Amino acid sequence: MQPYKPFPEVRHPTMVQTALGHSERGGLAANDSEAVSNGGPPPIQHRARTYQAFPGAQYILPCDEEEQARLELQHRVLQRAIGGRLVIPPLTLQPGDHVLDCGTGSGIWLLDLASQESPDIVFRGIDIESRLFPVVKPPNVTFSVGTTTQLPAEWDNQFKLVNQRLLIAALTSSEWPRVLKEVRRTLVSGGWVQLLEAKRWGAEDGQWSAKHRKLLNELFAAKRLVIDCSVQLPHFLKEAGFGNVHVEEYRIPAGSWAGTVGIETRDNFIGVFRGMKTPILNAGGFGYVTTEDEYDQWMTNMAEEWDTMEGTTVDICVCFAQKMSQE
Repeated sequence: MQPYKPFPEVRHPTMVQTALGHSERGGLAANDSEAVSNGGPPPIQHRARTYQAFPGAQYILPCDEEEQARLELQHRVLQRAIGGRLVIPPLTLQPGDHVLDCGTGSGIWLLDLASQESPDIVFRGIDIESRLFPVVKPPNVTFSVGTTTQLPAEWDNQFKLVNQRLLIAALTSSEWPRVLKEVRRTLVSGGWVQLLEAKRWGAEDGQWSAKHRKLLNELFAAKRLVIDCSVQLPHFLKEAGFGNVHVEEYRIPAGSWAGTVGIETRDNFIGVFRGMKTPILNAGGFGYVTTEDEYDQWMTNMAEEWDTMEGTTVDICVCFAQKMSQE
């Protein structure tokens, strides 16, 4: 059994600060500052990581070297879960086609697909934060800073495939419909969108997991994020005008009881929750924690719970849908 160890922390001298620091390395987001000014609980002092600062964005995960390493692990975990498929819908990419990756992060999905397809296919990645963009890339792959809520006007009817993964921690209830309408606008007639989102996670009867699900419900509500977006995706897609909507669900074993697969799943998703520490502590802990050490220990306890409670899973949902012809 391999015990849980957090990702190695990448430390910078300027990162040691109170949560009230306003440097780019984890200062208060606009809505966090607003909560404090409105009489909310004071932020909890902690070692903050680097987060995005895109105007109006609610994304609650960091954008540092530690997160880049986690995204590589996450790609491996997700690809294994869905049978190694990078393209889910029934389509074959041809030279001259264009592919878009929304919320591309480190670009690992895009680069993986580009390595397997024709160099005459154009691959684009867009994200609100450029720190994670790869330094080395093939000439047919480009990355740009921007938001999926307002894709460039010149991208009308351009893409054969649009990919988007795990924006559960980024898009608010009002943004989801807007994003899917933007995606549909940029697709060619007959083109496809594929979405992958988390559905449920943790030990079903574990005390640390149950407490954590309650905490995330409060965090997501405070940020107006849609924690059950995976359940709502088919409705969102139909409302945005898509047809031919398909849903696939997968349960990924999590914890050392499931061997290497479970260990990597555990490490990735506990890494996700560790990455949410600053937004949680900036909000005063929501009544669940009062110190950084308390939060860190909670994550360690939850990882150990996943290791010992056989049957623990992380559940994901894949949805894909088509921009119908003759529109």
